[in-house]
Amino acid sequence: MTFWVISYDVPNNKRRRQIAKILEGHGQRVQYSVFECDLDETKTSRLELQLLREIDEKEDDIRFYPLNRADIERVRMLGRAELRRKQDYHIV
Repeated sequence: MTFWVISYDVPNNKRRRQIAKILEGHGQRVQYSVFECDLDETKTSRLELQLLREIDEKEDDIRFYPLNRADIERVRMLGRAELRRKQDYHIV
């Protein structure tokens, strides 16, 4: 499982709403055009294909930033920011 920060810049309102809807099904919105998602390789590939079907490759910009455990521990947040990563739970 990889923790991804996914951001997008989509000027067309209809496409932007569709991109947000797709991403809402895969992670947490943390800013207007930024999502945090825990995805395995298969889900990441499926998400990329879904997004590719929706975007205009000449106008739209979507970026996937992977964060490993060390990166996540170094994340700095100001204000009301909060890391929206799902926590692993163990029942003993």
